[in-house]
Amino acid sequence: MRTYTPFVSGEFQQWTGETIPSVNPATGQEWSLIARCNAADADAAIRDADRAFRQGQWAALSAEGRADKLDALADVLEERWEELVEPEIMDNGKRITEVRGQFSGLHSWYRHFAAEARKLAPVSQNNSIPGVTSVGHLMPYGVVVAITPWNSPLMILAWKLAPALAAGNTVVVKPSEMASASTLEFARLAHEAGFPPGALNVLTGFGHEVGEALVRHPLTRKVTFTGSDMGGRKVANAASDNVVPTTLELGGKSPQVVFDDCDLDVSVNGVLSGIFLSNGQTCVAGSRLIVQASIKDKLISRLLERARPLKPGDPLDPSTQIAPLANEPHLRKVTAMIEQAKLDGARCLLDGTETVKGLTGYYIGPTIFDQVSQDMEIWREEVFGPVLCVATFESEDEAIALANDSDYGLAAGIWSTDTAKAARVADALCSGTVYINHYRSVDPGSPIGGFKQSGYGRELGPDAISDFLQVKSVWTGSSPVPDPFP
Repeated sequence: MRTYTPFVSGEFQQWTGETIPSVNPATGQEWSLIARCNAADADAAIRDADRAFRQGQWAALSAEGRADKLDALADVLEERWEELVEPEIMDNGKRITEVRGQFSGLHSWYRHFAAEARKLAPVSQNNSIPGVTSVGHLMPYGVVVAITPWNSPLMILAWKLAPALAAGNTVVVKPSEMASASTLEFARLAHEAGFPPGALNVLTGFGHEVGEALVRHPLTRKVTFTGSDMGGRKVANAASDNVVPTTLELGGKSPQVVFDDCDLDVSVNGVLSGIFLSNGQTCVAGSRLIVQASIKDKLISRLLERARPLKPGDPLDPSTQIAPLANEPHLRKVTAMIEQAKLDGARCLLDGTETVKGLTGYYIGPTIFDQVSQDMEIWREEVFGPVLCVATFESEDEAIALANDSDYGLAAGIWSTDTAKAARVADALCSGTVYINHYRSVDPGSPIGGFKQSGYGRELGPDAISDFLQVKSVWTGSSPVPDPFP
């Protein structure tokens, strides 16, 4: 059994302190240990990152030099990404086909932001004052704290780390205590790619013991967090004490709005991928199916026909279609929400707690509820599991009202062959991302982020590096300053 230790100042630290077991979700058995870091470790990691930001190899790099480092990392990832696959699966149980799909393209995120770094330049500013010019200089914040979740640790880390480094910051990463191994293995590859000490540090442990200490540290200058809305509130509160800006990508309860003029086969595929890929453990999971009443029975019949035979199994087996949930506490939560929905009167058309009986590990299969009222917990609260709730509508206005009746606003899907109607509905939906006739796309050029309790700020997109930069306005007078007191 391997023990993973903190990665600080370019090396794995010796560790004699407490550890946290990492459990393989497919077996329920411990497979590794991670260091249980504390506030003193947080202080050391932040101070090391701050030194690297102010002096040494990282501080001396130009934007071109930082781009070269990111390209070197991309080269290593392109050649050796398979080294990262098994540690992530052993931690969070995601299917190997999904992890391979993510990691085979992981290098492209770092390559993209290397190119963006090369575009950084001072910005000319217009002003109306005679004899004075002003220029905006783009300045990194300093130490950035990046807190990542357990569902896709390295993919979501790329969205934070690549633009933060491209901008010239140093970064201290706190991965979820439920899934830290792949991030530490990634740090090893970054070091081998030539990243200087202190540019990337990784601390593991519980949020209340080390995560909060990182966010509250007086040398922390920026925080970026992906996780639950409850976690986001804690992070925002902690960061506010030192007036530290935060970017929060939080939960979702995303609607899939299906009109009767849709391409039914395409829609079924989209709804299935939106909720049952990754076992629903994704912030953009399309967990609320809002379908026009005239096609509801046909659509539900197709979904059940496709979902029932999906094969659960070992996530390391490429033939597996249903992998386990990521950890035991989450299994208990999802199971409890399914049971509460039954008690509340929702009709369970497919019960994923029954279809996986006899399996070892943290399994729940596809679950579909009909006759769900809008006041039920299963409709209003994020499950973060393979649970789909169905409601019907008659009119376009009713569909929009149902879709927007949520505290969240991260993503939404629209399925219709009427392009004008789809565009109208997209404009009316309160979601940071709206997909029309497809779902789950992500690209470095398109922003990700939510409305309402799904968070604030955006990751990726054309302003991704700007999120990790501050503007310093430099004014220059070209004529003598007149005597202010003649």
